[in-house]
Amino acid sequence: MKIALCPNAFRGSLTALQAAEAIAAGLRKSHLPCEPLLMPLADGGNGTLDVWLYAVQGQRIQLLVQGPLGETVMAEYGLAGKTAMVEMARASGVELLNPADRNPLHTTTFGTGQLILDAVQRGATEILVGVGGSATVDGGAGCLLALGARLLDENKQIIKGSGGSLGQLTAIDATPLREKLVGVAIRVLCDVENPLLGPSGAAPIFGPQKGADPEAVRQLEINLAHYAEIVRRDVGIEMGTVPRTGAAGGLSAGLYAAAGAELVSGAEVVIQACGYDKILAEETIALVITGEGKLDDQTGGGKGPMGIAQAASELGIPVIVLAGSVTASAENLQTWGFTSAWSIVPHPVSLEEALKNSEAWLVESAIHLGNTLALQFK
Repeated sequence: MKIALCPNAFRGSLTALQAAEAIAAGLRKSHLPCEPLLMPLADGGNGTLDVWLYAVQGQRIQLLVQGPLGETVMAEYGLAGKTAMVEMARASGVELLNPADRNPLHTTTFGTGQLILDAVQRGATEILVGVGGSATVDGGAGCLLALGARLLDENKQIIKGSGGSLGQLTAIDATPLREKLVGVAIRVLCDVENPLLGPSGAAPIFGPQKGADPEAVRQLEINLAHYAEIVRRDVGIEMGTVPRTGAAGGLSAGLYAAAGAELVSGAEVVIQACGYDKILAEETIALVITGEGKLDDQTGGGKGPMGIAQAASELGIPVIVLAGSVTASAENLQTWGFTSAWSIVPHPVSLEEALKNSEAWLVESAIHLGNTLALQFK
């Protein structure tokens, strides 16, 4: 029995590969005769680069770039043939900053643009950009500046490219950027459907988790609306209401409007880029086991487990989820393609204890699951 192990990362605890290895260890300790296939998953958020490199055996490129607040950081991206994987959190991520320093009025995605540009200069013609875990709400302005676009204030000076500087914007010239990206296709791997603007937009929904207080959220929304209007006038693209343009504080919006990027489901593209869709179709997989830290309504918005569940269910392969917590309803889980789901937490615990013990509990849960499945052989 071949079982595909396709977990997302358990955020704050296990990488996707560590989670897959824990499930495999549990299955091997059970009475179930099976062959676990490690297929760690990501959806464009944190960990996407490592999952992609594991699957395609690509090259890891390190580069000194500008961090979220202008500091120099060592970031990295992946390269395999003509395809590059850029995980924006490596250069512009919230976890690069101390909590006291997090303020999306001041942070920028400039470093992410530097990674993309380096990949292009090395010959990449396809750029996959994972956009989870950002420290920014700059609409991608910093990234566009790094790629050569000119974002000017009333004195014809280049603006900083932070969320707070967007209010100073009076004109955009995207021509230099487009000249550098001739023959290059960019796909932004989104794990949310939120638009750039409005009540479900980048500032009100994601700003607070990046350090924005209510006044900063209000100012960011005003600045993003102004930015979208200038883009509409000078670039000819409407981006404020387009689904997925709110990802990574609007980085997806800027790349969509100025660089012609395609905004795609991160989970679907990772599954395809890693070749998991072909494995499911060709390897006679009997079962898929996926998982993540929290299985909730956000899972249905395009997270990794839902992506693999849909791919598997189309092939008639049952899908079981092992998660830290399960709050999504059974009805929703069925609609999303899951056969069943269990929490790995054995008793009421604090979050700190759950994060500390998640690997051991995942192994234990896999043992129980394997023994349950082994009943069919008795």
